[in-house]
Amino acid sequence: MDIQQEFTKEEQLINSLKKVLAQEDLSQHKALVKRLSSELKVSVLDCAAALSLLNNPKLGRKVVERVDIGAITVSAKQKVVRYRLDVGLTHQVSADEIKDMLVDVSGVERKRIAWMDIRSFYTLVDLPDGMAADIFQLLSETEINNQQLNIKRVKHQRRFHRRGSRHSLRSNETKSNA
Repeated sequence: MDIQQEFTKEEQLINSLKKVLAQEDLSQHKALVKRLSSELKVSVLDCAAALSLLNNPKLGRKVVERVDIGAITVSAKQKVVRYRLDVGLTHQVSADEIKDMLVDVSGVERKRIAWMDIRSFYTLVDLPDGMAADIFQLLSETEINNQQLNIKRVKHQRRFHRRGSRHSLRSNETKSNA
């Protein structure tokens, strides 16, 4: 996402927030955020930021050379592979539960789990390249909260590039047919 697109999304968010703040009763939502922050023992701001991230994970993310995960720094040069796990927010799993399971079953070091994005029905996670087939099979059959992981490797897709290419091919075909 380029800077202009990110700026536009942020403007849209600001306008949406202004509208909600002006028109809606937020008392129940405020109470929920306070309860959650108290239960999680984090600030209200951290809790609100986490809720925002769950709602729009791509907003405000920047591409960086190094990613800080707690006290551990993972180099962007480390070869990783993205996987899809069939567990997500609806299965009531946390990032720590998933990381613990990955460490226990695969033996991967916790600090080598480079990135994780828990969505509603699935989770995307970057793991070190070169996972053995037997470990992959074992992870496939593992369950969290009675939900089988069914791990699958995700291939990188350059969707927007392909769409643009197809579109330009179609317009060239249309022009030649005209």
